Amino acid sequence: MEQRPHSSADELDLHELFFRLRHRWPLFLVALVLAGLAAFLYLRVKQPVYAFRSTMLLGDQGTGSKQAQELLKILEVKEKGTKMEDEIGLLTSADMVQQALRRLPFETSYYVAPTTWLNTVSDMQLQERPVGAVPFRLRPLASAPQLTGVRIYVEPMADGRFQVRADADKGRLYSLPTGEMVREVLNPHLNETVRPGDTLRTPLLTAVLQAEPGYPAQNVTERYFVLLHDRTSLTGEYQQHLAVRPIDRESRIIELTSKGTVPQKEIQFLDTLMRVYVENDLHTKNLTGQKTVAFLDKEIGHLSDSLRRSTAALSSFRVARGVVDVGAQSASGIQQQGELQMLRAKVATNRKYYQNMLGYLRSHQQAGQLAAPSSIGIEDPVVNNLIIQLTDLNSQRAALGVNASVENPMVTIMDERIRVAKESLVQTLANMTHAADIALRDLDSQLGRVQGTMSLLPENERQLATLKSKTDFNDKNYQFLIEKRAEAAIALATNATDKKVVDVASMNGDGPTAPKPGLVVLIALLGGLVVPVGISLMLDKANRRIQSKEDLSRITNIPLLGVVAHGSKHDKEVMLTEPKGAIAESFRSIRVNLQYLSAGLDKKVIGVTSSVPGEGKTFCAVNLAAEIAHSGRRVLLLECDLRRPTVAGYFNLQGACAEHGLSSYLMGLSTFEECRHSTTQVRNLDVLCCGPVPPNPTELLESARMDDLMQRLRQEYDYVLVDTPPTGYVAEFFMLLRHLDANVYVVRQNYTDKGLISQINELHHEQKIKQIYMIINDMHFTKTYEYRHKEKAYSYGY
Repeated sequence: MEQRPHSSADELDLHELFFRLRHRWPLFLVALVLAGLAAFLYLRVKQPVYAFRSTMLLGDQGTGSKQAQELLKILEVKEKGTKMEDEIGLLTSADMVQQALRRLPFETSYYVAPTTWLNTVSDMQLQERPVGAVPFRLRPLASAPQLTGVRIYVEPMADGRFQVRADADKGRLYSLPTGEMVREVLNPHLNETVRPGDTLRTPLLTAVLQAEPGYPAQNVTERYFVLLHDRTSLTGEYQQHLAVRPIDRESRIIELTSKGTVPQKEIQFLDTLMRVYVENDLHTKNLTGQKTVAFLDKEIGHLSDSLRRSTAALSSFRVARGVVDVGAQSASGIQQQGELQMLRAKVATNRKYYQNMLGYLRSHQQAGQLAAPSSIGIEDPVVNNLIIQLTDLNSQRAALGVNASVENPMVTIMDERIRVAKESLVQTLANMTHAADIALRDLDSQLGRVQGTMSLLPENERQLATLKSKTDFNDKNYQFLIEKRAEAAIALATNATDKKVVDVASMNGDGPTAPKPGLVVLIALLGGLVVPVGISLMLDKANRRIQSKEDLSRITNIPLLGVVAHGSKHDKEVMLTEPKGAIAESFRSIRVNLQYLSAGLDKKVIGVTSSVPGEGKTFCAVNLAAEIAHSGRRVLLLECDLRRPTVAGYFNLQGACAEHGLSSYLMGLSTFEECRHSTTQVRNLDVLCCGPVPPNPTELLESARMDDLMQRLRQEYDYVLVDTPPTGYVAEFFMLLRHLDANVYVVRQNYTDKGLISQINELHHEQKIKQIYMIINDMHFTKTYEYRHKEKAYSYGY
């Protein structure tokens, strides 16, 4: 009996895998042919894609030139430099890409469909061309909605006009500048003829169609069409194939790469994008400088008004209060007050002297009693002269009085002269006293004014200091802003961007980067191999039918007697007469295993069954019985499948079994000898066929005559092979179990479902069926990895 394989379910045996795949070579052939055809079509249809590259330098300055930056330092802010990720994000932003696309005529794409066999049914092989590479230019008007996403065919006519056609299931009208959808159009149709330079005005398309100057003669093997793109979708498309990265981790040089089918368009896009980025950077910095200058101008205007008002207020205060220099005025006032006080004291002293002198003169009428007044410090020249004159007269009068008498005329004249002089002095002193009074009043008035002015000096000084401080503050700020305004103007005038284009856009390599024929062929080859492998593995995993003894080992532990090789129809027909070949050797192996299992038993009743019809149950029973008979045992083949009898056909006993058989014997209509037939093909083999198909097979098989029959057969034969009904359809098999010493369960390769084994396996585990063995019928050795070595083994020696 054969040993079951014990291999892990997760273990992968490459040799077994290749063995399985080898028998599915038609699938691989078809897959490789389809993959090769797909690769060929892809290479013919796919437009060449080119790669482009440019580089830029991102500086690390805040705004303007370094010299201007050193001048303009209004706010002391620590420089942070430029963050690379932010700059890359700004460069690849939708707004930046859209600004670049606004400068380019990319809203119209031009395509050429050559007249080839690929384009017979539909335009599959296409070529996008730049402006100027087709015989016309189409310029859509931005003011009108346009039909986008639909092929608009333009055909040059012989008379110089253009025929414009478009047909589709659905289209959309977009505003190209804004990217907003206006409405959807079902079944858009367009068929118009327009002259070069004229404007085509239709509800679906409003555009100017012009002939391309200098374009060569019309090529009749080409068809032309255009596609219109709205700004939003066009921006998204160019964003997808735009990539920006620094060339090194620490470098401030970034690399811009793009891919496209039209080299001219991609180069224009990259160069325009870099130019827009640099201009935006400079514009941003100029805008900062302009705002700074405008702010300074505004603040200077405010400070100019404030300075003018504060200066006017200071001047008005000085004029109104007579304040020029408070310190000098304060010192001058103190000095003036002292001088006035000294002058007043002197005038008062003189007045007192005048009054004393006047009183003295009035009290001394005698001329001789008058003393010289110069001794008391009167410094007035008039008074001193009068006093000196009076003193001289008094001296002369005294000299005359010594020698002359009072009546002496000289004395009288002298006395008269002294009286006149005294009166003159008295009048002078009176006038001087009056003048002194007037001087005192005037000095008192001046002292009052000086003292009043001195009392106002502290408040004037405070107000003057406030006005002067405000004026000085405004003047200082005004001068500061004037200086900074000049510096800001210098910075604005010398402003320069720190972004620089290092390398303009250029193509990478000498040709397209995709598609690569070698890579496409390799992918097609891998696909042509991998897909069939996947399909094969999937089919193997999805196959619920028994393929090998390994499948049985995963489902049941019922012993396996052996396998029956697959044979041709001729091999099956000559099996009984010419027992040679792989099938005969299979049954010999099964017979040997069966006899080994039944060692020690004189006779055996062996039932042969299966799950469903078509698994080869009867075929195995017939050939196993014949093989046992060839070994010299007396064997009877008993056909108990009373519903679908087929045994008679193997031995050409259809006529003999048509009237007499097991059914007629069990019903008592035939004798045992009438029902039993010896076979001419195999010696020692008798057959008891079904006979007429009965209406009640179940009742017949469980009758007493059946029991008696089985007892008789045990006595007369060495082996009785019982062809029983299938276990999965009827219950007769279970009625026959009591008569069977052993059971052979037949499964057919790639026919028996794995789920059908569960019933017999359950009966085996519950010990309801004992001595049961399995046979795998119709085994294709060439398709089974386990029996690949038996492909020619059974033909050995024949």
